[in-house]
Amino acid sequence: MPPLIDVLSPTALAFIAFWGVLALVVVFLVLRAPSSLILARSEQGRLEISREALHRVLETCCEQVRGIASARARVSRKGGLFHTELRLRIRPDARLDAIQGYLTEEIGEIYRQNLGVKEIGRIEIKVVGVAPHESGF
Repeated sequence: MPPLIDVLSPTALAFIAFWGVLALVVVFLVLRAPSSLILARSEQGRLEISREALHRVLETCCEQVRGIASARARVSRKGGLFHTELRLRIRPDARLDAIQGYLTEEIGEIYRQNLGVKEIGRIEIKVVGVAPHESGF
């Protein structure tokens, strides 16, 4: 019995390949996260924030903390809750327990006070690197 690829004509193979690629593109578009998050909705309208803007707000909050060199934020929405993951590069003199407590409190306040979100999910903080001391003159 000859292999299936020998039985199909080049036109049939091209047809199958085209529909296969098209199916992958559709699956990717359906599973992709939306570019903005809806914070509030009422009869008068709705309030949205882009994912990038939300990430920048959280990253700026983190970078203002002494001991943090840089931060990357990622927010996802699951079950109506905002789950936050922060990836930090810290300085060698950073106090991680104090940073974790402060950021958890501050980010909770950003969600509640600035964005009007009442229920927030987990705030996970991961240290992914250590930056050198800043040399000052």
